[in-house]
Amino acid sequence: MIETFNMLTKEIKEHDNIVIMAHKAMDLDAYGASLCLYEIIQSFEKNGMIYMNKNPENKSIQKSTEKLSELKFKVKYVYTKEEIPTENTMAIVLDTHKDSLLENYEAIRDLEIFIIDHHIANVETIQSKYTYINHDISSTVEILINYTKYLNRPLSAIVATIMLAGLEIDTNSFNVKTTYKTFETASYLMKQGADNIVKKQLLKEDKDNYCKRQDFVKNSNMVTENIALCLMDNNIYKKYMLALISEDLLQFDKVEASFTIGYIDKQHVAISARSIGNIDVESIMYKLGGGGHKTDAATELKNTSIEDVKKRLMTIIEGAM
Repeated sequence: MIETFNMLTKEIKEHDNIVIMAHKAMDLDAYGASLCLYEIIQSFEKNGMIYMNKNPENKSIQKSTEKLSELKFKVKYVYTKEEIPTENTMAIVLDTHKDSLLENYEAIRDLEIFIIDHHIANVETIQSKYTYINHDISSTVEILINYTKYLNRPLSAIVATIMLAGLEIDTNSFNVKTTYKTFETASYLMKQGADNIVKKQLLKEDKDNYCKRQDFVKNSNMVTENIALCLMDNNIYKKYMLALISEDLLQFDKVEASFTIGYIDKQHVAISARSIGNIDVESIMYKLGGGGHKTDAATELKNTSIEDVKKRLMTIIEGAM
């Protein structure tokens, strides 16, 4: 990891402009890590910027940007390729290494790219100048905290708060992908001023969405003695809704892995997969063109139906039994 941090520091110092880009449907792990890196880039007196979707689907991201604005914490965002400088510019990709999952790969395709991720490496890895992937680490937040320690650089309290929320989300409240180093990361963020009350506010959800989600959870089924499956209706849902349902299902006795299948737009059916660790859901999602982590994975399939996707998923699950 030290070699990676040496290289990253060297690259930042050698470029005038650095654009940070994460995956589509950005979550708090990706956003918190992006803010941390943005602060680091600013400390090197470089022109940093975070590539964002103008209308993030994750409510916690919306709340975080509003909180930053309220505290007058200035962040430079870019929303199109045209806003990114072309001279002496590099891109740092966080929390993914697949071009199909990036917010806008075309916007950075021609730049020098540096990748930092914690998901299992996939054959679809973006062509980059340098790639650091460590799937034994809980989150991108944990990697970036190690980088701040390496630089001996403090964090703003609000950035530490958002990062702590991201760490909690990515570990399902410290129940998966968690080691003693993960708790050390949480402790470090608290020492940097992370506010638990603000963190809870960022993570609060809409009551109607919660109740709707519980209806789907109630109607889910055990498809094996330790795997739960939830099928959404034919309406379109945000990907994070599917992820939350899969996480909810892990709370129940005997459930060691869970899958939620639903439409995310008119052409795509998605699967969100979660595991407590005994079942490798990444390997299952990989066979369906997706990927992720052993305990946290997903995929999207085009021009199909929920029922057809269920059949394909069950064939893989039954083949692994």
